[in-house]
Amino acid sequence: MSSWPPSPQWPPADLQADEFVRPPQQNDLDDAAMREAVRAISDMVADDLKETTDRKSARQAVQAGVQRWVQDRLRDDVAISFATQRRLVDAVLDERFELGMLTPYIRDSRVESIDVNGHDEVWITYSDGTCEEGPALAASDEDLVRKIQMWALHKAYAPREFSEANPLLNAALKPGEGDDGVGVRLSASMSVTPRPYASLRCHRLVDVTMSDLHRLGTVSRSVRAFIEAAVKARLNIMISGATAAGKTTALRAFSSVIDPMERIATLESDFELFFHQLRHRHRNVVAFQARQPNSEGAGAISLNDLIPHSLRKNIKRIFVGEVRADEITAMFEAMNTGHPGSMCTIHADGAEEVFNRIVMLWTRGPSGVHTPASVIHLNTGMTINLVVHLRMDPDTHTRFVSEVLEVMAPGDNDLPSRNTVYSPTGPAGRAMPDITPQCLDRLIAAGFDPALLDARNATWEVT
Repeated sequence: MSSWPPSPQWPPADLQADEFVRPPQQNDLDDAAMREAVRAISDMVADDLKETTDRKSARQAVQAGVQRWVQDRLRDDVAISFATQRRLVDAVLDERFELGMLTPYIRDSRVESIDVNGHDEVWITYSDGTCEEGPALAASDEDLVRKIQMWALHKAYAPREFSEANPLLNAALKPGEGDDGVGVRLSASMSVTPRPYASLRCHRLVDVTMSDLHRLGTVSRSVRAFIEAAVKARLNIMISGATAAGKTTALRAFSSVIDPMERIATLESDFELFFHQLRHRHRNVVAFQARQPNSEGAGAISLNDLIPHSLRKNIKRIFVGEVRADEITAMFEAMNTGHPGSMCTIHADGAEEVFNRIVMLWTRGPSGVHTPASVIHLNTGMTINLVVHLRMDPDTHTRFVSEVLEVMAPGDNDLPSRNTVYSPTGPAGRAMPDITPQCLDRLIAAGFDPALLDARNATWEVT
């Protein structure tokens, strides 16, 4: 089990040893005592920080609070080392402005996700697939709920309620100071589960390009060129994959091919794409985020409400972070009404499973309950041009494109017609050329070299 907080490099440039009480001996705090000290000092300086909005301005007040707390310990002959005093300052600042004891892990570029099963069970998952148990997050489950409520209200892009009345929480959290653009997706539950649970997913690759995907092994040279041409040719692309397959990262990279001056819209339940923050890549962005109802159950705005509204904003392309029941019909309508080249993601375990998944989502929504599956498949075939499916290599935890399907209107049966342009016949199921697509002329016009559909020119650089 790792200790909290992880030992940083001391002293920071702006923090000198003589700012602290000199202890007669060293006596560091264990995790439980550290949590209690952070809580006590946070309460002590709460009034001093009431009007303070940034970490730098708060540091002096927190340092003074730590000194007062240490003086109180000395009266009981308990000495606190210089290193622990410094750790307390950062821990209190993390509690006030970041995500408390989780902050050092959020800032660790190796950490991919954090799962919390009650206050005393924390699991840290790293990008190489390893998982280790972390220190307890709070003193009790009630204290954990209070922490999550604070994050949802003060750290989310749009404040969210987390309570007995609203026990399911999904929120995008703003990056902290010095986090270099890293944001966090938070999902939490209470009441409907025996204990409060929370999962945090770190957004590491926000400003990402197709060149980055090639370097990371997500696409081969052939697949990269094919997708770049498909985006330029304004084909509608649906990116599929299981949880943590890299769908959102791929969507960000695909979008980097678009002319920066092209006017686009993003529609998300919670901000994850962040196109509106990448001004060097996208200069003309309208970013929409759905809104939850208030405590009286009023004021909700769904993605299904936002998509028709976005059509009145002179948008050229629309991006939906993930299509679900409420927005899939409106998304298809947008793709068919003057917005070619739009993209979205969908959760599916295989490229061929996408079509039944679309039917399931469509009929789950209130407007699609009585829509025949054949009509849904027809709409799919008339709307989606490509399905790009991603998988994760179980040995290396590398995300990669496994399949690319060209989608067309139904032919001999109700399902959309498909050409498997790239099939999972490469190393560990990576995509290799299979069938020449009917849209090849459009791709060539957009700069694609058809020689890259020869298997000899489509190998993967797998180490």
